[in-house]
Amino acid sequence: MIEREAAVRLVEEELAREDRKWSALGVDTKRTVVTDVEEHELVWIVRWQSEVFVRTGNPGDIGVLSARGGDWEDDYRARIRGLPVRTAVDDLHDEIREIGAAQSRMHAVRALRQRLPVLSPAQAVAYTDALLGGAPPAHLVSIAAGQLVEPIDPVLTVRTVRRGDPVPSRCRPRGHAPPPGGRSPG
Repeated sequence: MIEREAAVRLVEEELAREDRKWSALGVDTKRTVVTDVEEHELVWIVRWQSEVFVRTGNPGDIGVLSARGGDWEDDYRARIRGLPVRTAVDDLHDEIREIGAAQSRMHAVRALRQRLPVLSPAQAVAYTDALLGGAPPAHLVSIAAGQLVEPIDPVLTVRTVRRGDPVPSRCRPRGHAPPPGGRSPG
């Protein structure tokens, strides 16, 4: 993680750039200032607000998003840092592997079909066999993700001033690739 002062400087530079950009387009902007900096295990959370609001307490037309839920953290880990984030697909894989080990391959196939009825019987067998033998094919994981993983609400996503350094592939847990659109330096 970068130093606190560097994080503040980056945000202030970005705020100034945004102000200049909108001013050049003839938009009457309200100057923004950094109001708070909080250290988080992943990043510096730098908050800003309009200078008018800081001075007067009148929010005017400033939109506010509460970060109380912590939902932004998974988005940051996956999209910005390229870190693996556990999803319902990972839980499904664990469940199917456990059933296959404790009962039988066919019990695992049946359980998979119950959880993912969109899979054909042949796809369920191929998926289960791959899970029991290692890593499943990406196209079947994609089907599972589409059925089981809720898309992130765009309101809860992270907007960063500077893209974070992704975790090199050699440091990621085995079988975890960067998210779509994520960078992988190798």
